Amino acid sequence: MAIVCNSGAARCFICTRDVTDGPISGSVGAGGANGKADVLLVQELLNSVPPENGGPLLLLAEDGIKGPKTQAAIDRFQSKVLPRPDGRIDTNGPTIKALSGLICDSPAILPGRLGLIARPNQVAGSPPAPPAAGGAVATQATAQAKQMLKDLEPRIMSLRFKLTHQFPPTVAFCNKHFATGQSKITPSEIGFVNRLVAAIHFHVARFNAFGIQLIENVILFDPKDNVNLGWTVRGGSKLSTKQFQIYVEKGKTIKAPGQSVFVTNGFANQAPIDKKWTVLHEMTHFVGPRDGTGIQIDDHAYAFDGKFLSLTKFQKLHNAETISLFMLEACEGTAKVVASNDLAAHKAHFDAFPKVSPGGDIVTN
Repeated sequence: MAIVCNSGAARCFICTRDVTDGPISGSVGAGGANGKADVLLVQELLNSVPPENGGPLLLLAEDGIKGPKTQAAIDRFQSKVLPRPDGRIDTNGPTIKALSGLICDSPAILPGRLGLIARPNQVAGSPPAPPAAGGAVATQATAQAKQMLKDLEPRIMSLRFKLTHQFPPTVAFCNKHFATGQSKITPSEIGFVNRLVAAIHFHVARFNAFGIQLIENVILFDPKDNVNLGWTVRGGSKLSTKQFQIYVEKGKTIKAPGQSVFVTNGFANQAPIDKKWTVLHEMTHFVGPRDGTGIQIDDHAYAFDGKFLSLTKFQKLHNAETISLFMLEACEGTAKVVASNDLAAHKAHFDAFPKVSPGGDIVTN
């Protein structure tokens, strides 16, 4: 998530833990441990399986309680996938692998939060229904995000050139974003920023180049998220939409392709400059240990946090909000950035020299 207007509650939601083959911590079913969180996850997964593939004929109540209906659903699924059903789903056992594997491979189960997007407006005891279309808001929001990344790609490339040569205006511009007090940016730290921007540019560029990874498979829409502007599934090794994964993070169960960004209703209501900020912020989260760079980008502070400008230099160099704002100003120019209401608390800081002209030149006075 980039900045959230008038809210200090929302935070960036990033799926990082791949648990496709072992999403439960204890056994569920007949004679199982039946921990509430594990039962709830099994109920969500079973509800997302089409009946023809062994899913329940009527949706289960997702309450974390292993009752007779949940047990019957486990038995039904096992009768479809196992030669010798035993009524229990074990951690890392054949049933949970079949269950998660089916969901990962099934195009009928849309990317998103299991039990929500796949079954909109349904309640327990009703038959499963095909997922509804995303609607005009989803189509427009994803189309805008895709086009923005395409427009930003050559400008990010230009920023890489400036960081490589480290002319005085570029050094001054880096200090504006990353220096803290008397601790100014060093040439090696600018080199770090350049490697970081290069890694982000790599992800942006290959989504548009030669069909390696169509950007249509990267920018998706989450209609049920009314808190965040966007959320990210990161993992540089996953670049195929056939490689869906199941994630359990922050109490949410998600099916999503690796290396994807979900935009939300909040994103759809943002101003254009803030939408670009959001997509750049989410792209920074693609950079991490799993893509081979060894760089870890976190959310040390958002622009609405009072400590945003007072982070240490190290924190700024590894903060998604700082990096995305640095790239946004370099790509779009200072005037557009400071016009954003989302940056009102720090307008004076970012409206000071050095500035970036609409044409992309760094002006120091």
